[in-house]
Amino acid sequence: AFVLMPALFLGLSAVLDASVGGGVVLLLFILVVFVVFELLWLVGWPVGSPLCYKVLSKESREEGRMALEKADRAVMGLPEPEESPSAAEPAATQEPAGAQDVQV
Repeated sequence: AFVLMPALFLGLSAVLDASVGGGVVLLLFILVVFVVFELLWLVGWPVGSPLCYKVLSKESREEGRMALEKADRAVMGLPEPEESPSAAEPAATQEPAGAQDVQV
């Protein structure tokens, strides 16, 4: 990428110096290629299967995000978040002391 991008735009500049019409056509071609790549990368073809998930699956991304959050908490000295009760263990439904039905 560090060699390709400067070479691409230096070539475009040379074509624009030689022929404005040819340079404009080349610029439009480069823009179309970029838009098609971004569309395939982010949306995918057929729609709903982006190429970015072929590189790293959604599950792998989620695991990485969770590991990063855990490492961040460890570095900052924050406690681990409390686990929410599971569906098998329903939470007690007690009203706090002093709670009353108040009609206004």
